[in-house]
Amino acid sequence: MESKKLILCKIMSGILAAVLMVAAFVPNPAQAAGYVKVMINGQLVNFDVQPVIEQGRTMVPFRGIGETLGAFVNWDQNTRTVTARKGDTTVILKVGSTTAYVNKNPVKLDAPPLIRNDRTLVPLRFFSEAFGASVLWQNATRTVVINTGEKLTKYIMGYYYSQSYDDFLKNYDKMSSIAVKWYTLDDNGDVTDNYASPRWIMVPEGYEEVVKLSKENGIKIYMLLFESDGGKLQKVLSTLDSRKRLVNQVMTVVEREGYDGVNIDFEYLKSADKEKFSEFIKGLSEALHARGKSLNISLPAKTEKADWWPGYDYQTLGRYSDFVVLMAYDKNPASPEPQAGIDWVEQVVDYALARIPAEKIVLGIGYFGYDWAASGGKNTVLATRNGISISGLLFADELVEKYGIKFTIDKKSKMAYGTYVDSNGVSHQIWMENEASVDAKAKLVIKKGLKGIALWRLGYTTPSFWDTIYSNFKAVKE
Repeated sequence: MESKKLILCKIMSGILAAVLMVAAFVPNPAQAAGYVKVMINGQLVNFDVQPVIEQGRTMVPFRGIGETLGAFVNWDQNTRTVTARKGDTTVILKVGSTTAYVNKNPVKLDAPPLIRNDRTLVPLRFFSEAFGASVLWQNATRTVVINTGEKLTKYIMGYYYSQSYDDFLKNYDKMSSIAVKWYTLDDNGDVTDNYASPRWIMVPEGYEEVVKLSKENGIKIYMLLFESDGGKLQKVLSTLDSRKRLVNQVMTVVEREGYDGVNIDFEYLKSADKEKFSEFIKGLSEALHARGKSLNISLPAKTEKADWWPGYDYQTLGRYSDFVVLMAYDKNPASPEPQAGIDWVEQVVDYALARIPAEKIVLGIGYFGYDWAASGGKNTVLATRNGISISGLLFADELVEKYGIKFTIDKKSKMAYGTYVDSNGVSHQIWMENEASVDAKAKLVIKKGLKGIALWRLGYTTPSFWDTIYSNFKAVKE
């Protein structure tokens, strides 16, 4: 007879063999039956909820696919209905229903829309083909390849400020929206559009014409409320009454001026005011939405490694805003180094994506750079003068002509780098945006499935900036 030890060894060997055999037939996540990739016009689409296969049909989040296809999408919670519009085509789907409507004509679906992880998923092939796109399935890579036959569309927002008028006239057709007029808080905490030194916020030149052209061309216009005095913000946010008072003042301006919404840019907020700021945003959001207006918030950059601004609760602010603008520049202006390198910007985006849906995130691009002198101090550098006459600005093309600077593109950050010695013998370093860095950021927006970009600011751009952006996507009109 075999010993008990030998029998036990045989049993264990059999179990191990069985486990290995089962494991050999278990697909890895990239091969699992429900796992698919989606490519639109050659770009990978990242959804906040992974696509799934139901009844043999690939299902994807409706807002992510709709906006990527360039459609305006809306969700009606009461009827659990998705409506998407693009050009002359309107598509309506209802959760659980196998009947959809394309321009009021009923269409039978193989799989009805469903809800997964608080996201409404719709059949990808039907939804894409309804808007004229071609759809192919690549079985080897489990990839859905969609070709719309047109350029990808993304949200493009511009900031209008001092000496922005000429730039606006040249490029307004390339934007989805514009923060058209700045406001701030006066010494009493009241909203004002005329606050001289040290803030220099006044009614910008050409304001009336900018508003007129924007409305005529389907460009949304936003009131921008800016404040960078932490003490003043602490006071105005301190009580429920003071927050309500500020909300009421903002709403008065919005209704009087006919703005489509508001951009809030409160900087240097104290960490102790985090909850009060979130409460203010909640109240303002409710007031704006009740009147059919929208709210967006400019947020300082954070990464998982460094939260310099604990006063901003990304998750809560993202919940109550229609979208947020990540100010992904000025990483550390005191130090001569890349201030908006793509490597760092991607960390900023990933931090936001962990807390805010991708379709609510707009990547801010500061189209400028800095010149640091070895003797101390720095100056803002623009690519070219472009009609700007602001004291203290330097212009890269003029510096190249005067000092023979040879700019190189840093491989890691994609920022342009150059050095020179001025006429006084002082050494200088320059790091600035360029076509390569802008292209990398536009492609990051596509790769991560973000809503779009925001430009700081009009007056700084060049034709090459717009050519670079439009080589990746064009402006969606809402």
